[in-house]
Amino acid sequence: MQTEADPQLRLLLDPVLDWLEDPGTEEVAINRPGEVFVRQAGMYTKYESRLNYDDLEDIAILAGALRKQDVGPHSPLCATELPNGERLQICLPPTVPSGTISLTIRRPSSQVSQLKEVSSRYDASRWNQWHSRRTRQNQRDDEILTYYQQGDLETFLRACVTGRLTVLLCGPTGSGKTTMSKTLISAIPLHERLVTIEDTLELVIPHENHVRLLYSKNGGGLSAVTAEHLLQASLRMRPDRILLGEMRDEAAWAYLSEVVSGHPGSISTIHGADPVQGLKKLFSLIKATKQGAGLEDKTLIDMLSAAIDVIVPFRSRGDVYEIGEVWLAADARQRGETIANLLDHH
Repeated sequence: MQTEADPQLRLLLDPVLDWLEDPGTEEVAINRPGEVFVRQAGMYTKYESRLNYDDLEDIAILAGALRKQDVGPHSPLCATELPNGERLQICLPPTVPSGTISLTIRRPSSQVSQLKEVSSRYDASRWNQWHSRRTRQNQRDDEILTYYQQGDLETFLRACVTGRLTVLLCGPTGSGKTTMSKTLISAIPLHERLVTIEDTLELVIPHENHVRLLYSKNGGGLSAVTAEHLLQASLRMRPDRILLGEMRDEAAWAYLSEVVSGHPGSISTIHGADPVQGLKKLFSLIKATKQGAGLEDKTLIDMLSAAIDVIVPFRSRGDVYEIGEVWLAADARQRGETIANLLDHH
C-alpha cells in the first residue's frame, strides 16, 4: 500500500529511477551531491547527477518517514527500505562532512535461482577442499614472504596493500605513521570503493568512490554516534575496504569486528613503540570496551591472530623518520609463532 510520501519520494528519485528499475543494477551509491556511482556486473561506473543537497536530504527524510524513523542532525544514520523493497542506508551530517550526504541503495534481485543453476552462478571450485586450506595459506604466505625476505620495502608494502593484507602502523606521536597511512592508501587500486571511519578528517582519499564517516569522541556531540554505529552502517554500503583512522577507545572493537566480518585490507594506526607495544595497546583498548570485556582472552587472541597480517613500527630521531622491525604474520607462522607470542613478549 502506498503512503502519501511515496509519490513525492518517487519524484525526488527520478534522476536515478532508470538505474533502480534496471534488472542489471546491483547498487546505486550517492556519496555527495552531483554524482552517482552505479554498480552493474560487479563494477561501479560514475555518472553526473542533478540531485543537489536539498534533494538528497528530502529523500532521506521521506524514506525514513516511510518506516516511521526520524532522520536529521540528531538521528543522522538510518537503515530503511524504499517502497519497491530496495534497501537504503542513509548517512547525514554530522556523520559525514558538511555539505555531503551518503545514500546507498541496494537493489534486491528479482530472480530466484534454481538449485540446478548453482554451479553456473557460483565459483565453487573449492567447496569440498576444506582439508587443503592450510596448503593454500602456505602458498599465500610464501608469496608475501618472498617480498619480505628480498628486503625491498617499497615492493613489500605495495604487495601488502594490493594483496589486501590488514596493516597496523604503530609509533608515538609525530613518528610518521599517519603520513605512511596516507601513502599506503594511495596505493590501493583506484577503482575500489572505500569507506573511512574517523573522529577527525585526517586521512587523504584520492579514490573517487569513497565515503568519509565521522564519529563523536567519547560518544559526545550532536548525534552521539560511535565508531561501532558507523561500522554497522558501513557494512550496508558495500565497501571494498573500510579504513579506520587512529585506533582509540571503542574504535578498536570496530576495527576488529570489521576485519573478522570479511573486510580485510584495512590500514590503521595505533600508539606503541614497537609491534609488541602496539599489539598490547590494541588488546587493552578492545578489553576496555563493553564488547571486548565479555570475551575470554584466548578468544580475543584468536580473533587478533585471524585479523592482523602486518605491524609496521615507526619512530623519529630529530628530523629523521625510521621504520623499525616489521612483524609479519606469515613470517611468524613459518617460525611456529602466533600473535599470542607477541603479547607474551616482555
